[in-house]
Amino acid sequence: MNTEELRAKLLPMLLSGARRDSGDELLKLGSDREHSLLRALSLTGQSLRFTRPAVPSEFAVERWPRDERRMVPDRLRRPMLRLLDRSTDDTARALALGFDKLRLRPHPFDLPMLDGFVQRYADRLGATAQFWVLRQVPAQRLHGYFEADELTPENWTESSLRPRVKFLKELRKRDGAAARKLLEQCWAGENPDNRVQLLSTIQTGLSAEDRAFLESIQKDRAPRVRAIVHRLLTALSGEAGENAALTACMNRIQRTKTELLKKRTALKLELAANVKEHEANRWIQEQFADVNLEQLAHACELSDREVIDAAEKDDNLLFALALMASREKRLDLLDAITDELPDAWGRMSELSSEDNLEKDREEIEAWAGALIKPRKWLPVVPFPAWSWLHRQIEGPLSAGIMRDVMASKAWEEQLDPEKKGGSEFVQVMCALCPQELRGMVRAQLERLEADRKDKGWMLLDILDELENLR
Repeated sequence: MNTEELRAKLLPMLLSGARRDSGDELLKLGSDREHSLLRALSLTGQSLRFTRPAVPSEFAVERWPRDERRMVPDRLRRPMLRLLDRSTDDTARALALGFDKLRLRPHPFDLPMLDGFVQRYADRLGATAQFWVLRQVPAQRLHGYFEADELTPENWTESSLRPRVKFLKELRKRDGAAARKLLEQCWAGENPDNRVQLLSTIQTGLSAEDRAFLESIQKDRAPRVRAIVHRLLTALSGEAGENAALTACMNRIQRTKTELLKKRTALKLELAANVKEHEANRWIQEQFADVNLEQLAHACELSDREVIDAAEKDDNLLFALALMASREKRLDLLDAITDELPDAWGRMSELSSEDNLEKDREEIEAWAGALIKPRKWLPVVPFPAWSWLHRQIEGPLSAGIMRDVMASKAWEEQLDPEKKGGSEFVQVMCALCPQELRGMVRAQLERLEADRKDKGWMLLDILDELENLR
């Protein structure tokens, strides 16, 4: 019996169960029925083994995008998985920022095990990671996967939010009108969170030509969008007398004269009677949201510097000035304010993040240098403030600030071997550590128990390995 006969007769017979009336066919394979059955099973098994499966009529093929980033080397895949297992957000963010800076991507085989990490930081991990996140969302299958430097006015709406914000901000610097036109064209199709981030790029190179667009969206459905529009229109008006928010603030500021060596003005902010202590920072943020430093100084009949000097005895008013100086990037004034109010950054960390844009690295370092004053801190600095700082600067501190941090009482307390607690503080400090000081931080962590330092130490080692790739 040849192969074709096996397939045509015996195979269906055996698969459906050999019957008595099939004996004639089976006896052809042996001397009796038992031997014939065994031989038929053997031949059928061989036939199935070498028979090619039927070709399906359709194939479900996933077309993965082109990704020019280098893949993380195999030797770091397992350590990276161990690092991200029960680590803090700061550690995961530092690793994602390292991938973005060095233009690396995770190994595709690791994506299922890194799903939470990839979901959170896909726009930092390259086109393959973005595809992994969006592959189960049919409505977005046609979404593009572009890096910020690959975007053009023709394809910029197809990428994820962060590259789009960066692209639009860079375009605003070169051609404000062209950037505004692109924003107008896509505005109606954006969700509220996207509108907040994209609209905030208008602050770059804000001019009177932007007024018509801002006035057309000042009744937007999203409250945060309306707040940004109102602030930008107020900045364009430049007329203090028309600002109701400024009037409300001035009604809360008490003005007196001091007579120490010479008469000088003193300013004090009076909180509303129903504002409790834990609500003060939020109330101040909302009260001064639509006021800028120039308007406030003009209303007080003082210069910017004189307003800061006059408020030096009132922490609440200094905090309001710090919020305005930070928002307006008046870093010289912010530096002077934090000399008097060194915990301003801690108070800022208790507030919801304002429009967190894609910032220039130079701006970030200058802002952090003006805000963070390690030599003036009290011994206890709460962990949430450090985590907030890392979210804001999205990268390490400058070497100068980090050295001051490492010399501060706050850091010395954390290095006490007798101190109880988890590894969260060590992890965020390692995430904030610049490359050139990692060896020094490792040496300082030597005295700690393994469960407090292992995650931070592992992060430093992996970042060093990634940066030494060739």
